Amino acid sequence: MQNFSAHIARMSDCEAILEYVYATCREEGAVWFSYHFTSAFDSQTSKRTAIWARDYPLEYQKLYVTEDWRSQDPVPRLTFKHGPIMTWSRARQCARGERQARDFLARLEGLGIDNWVSFALYGPRNRDGYASMRFAQDPDGFDDGRLQSIHALLTAAHFQICTIMGGGSASVTLSEREREVLEWMGRGKSSSDIAIILAISPETVRTYTRRIYEKLQTNDRVTATVRALKLGLVDL
Repeated sequence: MQNFSAHIARMSDCEAILEYVYATCREEGAVWFSYHFTSAFDSQTSKRTAIWARDYPLEYQKLYVTEDWRSQDPVPRLTFKHGPIMTWSRARQCARGERQARDFLARLEGLGIDNWVSFALYGPRNRDGYASMRFAQDPDGFDDGRLQSIHALLTAAHFQICTIMGGGSASVTLSEREREVLEWMGRGKSSSDIAIILAISPETVRTYTRRIYEKLQTNDRVTATVRALKLGLVDL
């Protein structure tokens, strides 16, 4: 993990940055990962917060969206209040005085979700981020500095993503179909999935995607989604 800052600083694709971060964290034992990009002064559990995730169990993803666990999740708030690094055991300690937080953490453990760590990522101009990952082993047993090194990696990535997000036109107009395609992209659907949902061909989806990228001045889904959210063009 030693030369990550210089490597990340040369990257201009947000999705590539996050793939690099997750690959690096997997070398440190991570098995799930999520990154939350928050608009200025907004909440990490807001629907306007874009989430990029890898390898989270489908059951948990469904609960997070369909049963609105996203808005109930106390972990981001606890992490920013007591962090910036919050292990699952530490979160349980901090939640002792809050019944709703205790109940939420108990539901996570009921699903077998343990060994996780969350990270508060402070960004420029109050554009904070948040990341969470689960490890194969209990992080309380990690050597000193291991989680701090991961936090430094995440912070470098978040700052570069904030820099990239600062680009783009302040005035963008999307057609209704482009907006539909982008909304489904932001929900993690592939071009093939979107084609089936919208009853159009995959090639047509790719055409709309190229137009979206051109208008939002980017070449990746993460940047396109976040810029569109920031401009109020879509609602996930």
